[in-house]
Amino acid sequence: MYVHRLTRYYLVGLVITSLISALAVGFFLPRQVVAQDASVTITLGSWDDENGNRRHLAAIEDFQAEYPNIHVEIQPNPGGDWHSRILTLIAAGELPDIYMVDSSYIPLYVESGGLVNLRPFIEGENGFDPEELFYPSVYENGFYKGDPYVLNKDYSTVAVYANRSLFEAAGIELPQEGWTYDDLLDIAMQLTVDANGNNATSPDFDPENIVQYGMDHRGDWWRGFQTTIYSFGSHTISEDGTTLDGYLNSPETIAALEWMQDAVHKYHVAPTNNFILAQPGGVMPLFLEGQIAMVFGMGPWFLSMLEETPGFEYAILPMPHGPGGHHGAVCWAGFGMSPTSEAKDEAWLLLKALATEIGQRHYSEHALSAMPAMMEDKVDHPFWSTFIAEVEYLDPLDDLRNPYYLQCVGTPAGQQITAVLFGEEGANIDAAELVNSLLPEFQQCMDQQGMVESSAEEASS
Repeated sequence: MYVHRLTRYYLVGLVITSLISALAVGFFLPRQVVAQDASVTITLGSWDDENGNRRHLAAIEDFQAEYPNIHVEIQPNPGGDWHSRILTLIAAGELPDIYMVDSSYIPLYVESGGLVNLRPFIEGENGFDPEELFYPSVYENGFYKGDPYVLNKDYSTVAVYANRSLFEAAGIELPQEGWTYDDLLDIAMQLTVDANGNNATSPDFDPENIVQYGMDHRGDWWRGFQTTIYSFGSHTISEDGTTLDGYLNSPETIAALEWMQDAVHKYHVAPTNNFILAQPGGVMPLFLEGQIAMVFGMGPWFLSMLEETPGFEYAILPMPHGPGGHHGAVCWAGFGMSPTSEAKDEAWLLLKALATEIGQRHYSEHALSAMPAMMEDKVDHPFWSTFIAEVEYLDPLDDLRNPYYLQCVGTPAGQQITAVLFGEEGANIDAAELVNSLLPEFQQCMDQQGMVESSAEEASS
């Protein structure tokens, strides 16, 4: 693209100017000496709020103690949609030197010319051995088409929150690794209770008068449901990222959708999506009040709420095995480098520091780190341990297979498939018919967006 050519011309000119300057004084300064003697400013683009930026600042302070010549400035999100802002900055050639990236957007940012391939840096003099530092299944979420473009800041797996007191009152043992979706349904039926005290296994159970649900679901959050799809033995897009037919509408995907649809409408063990959305504060207050016994497929974002609820006894359970085994989908954020950065070597030093020990000792205070060494104090923790164990079962994300997956499939599928099937009107909807009716529209969206991008690249070259 045009901006790429300008960048190349600029870099060539910069190199020539540097060579002339070095020759004028009779010798070449080694790159490391220049980095030590010169003062360089690196910008870091952050979507975080004040609390999140506090961790960035702490990590930056440690980094600058080691590299006092590199000054780091945080560019906070001024408001609005971060993704739209990044695309605007890519088009204008005004990206920060490094910036935060959600894994779902890596393909689009790469194809738009907004991310540097980090392989030369990782394998270079100031690089590292990823196999010695990171969980492979987490680290690889920064890849696109086999190359690393983003290094991990933090991540979240999903698990099952369980009300330990309700389990004990029903005489149910807490499930362990290896339990299944059949086990989940059986337990949820025992924990779903009507106003007369009948659970969902009783012939006298009244589904119109439920006071305690056995479980919930993630409604229109497609990423949350991908874990179930993967565990039923499917992905929703071909591995080469071109085709939805045979994947989004596969028998395994449909079976996963029908399982949760039945949990809501046939067995009545989970509330409708409408019910959950109508609750102030979402599902967690219902869980803490004992109205929902299990929060299904949720990330580790509610530890503070649990700790702030005196006397509440909980357990974190592994995700169940489906017909396809135990699989999971990750929520992942990291840092990437701008192709227009004029100080890529210094930007790399900061990026590497944030993804490894300097940054991870701060980011891991509130989240999971891709570095096992940073998780040693959490491995046996009653809250964190299960989320860490789920790393072993992560599948590659469908989102990383096509630049337009989230826009054309993930977001609309959540709104038009899961939210509908698990909503108030979902009982009488055929899951396969619904998916097949929407699939051509999703496929056309991906194809057309790809054609627009290709045309734009040709016009600018």
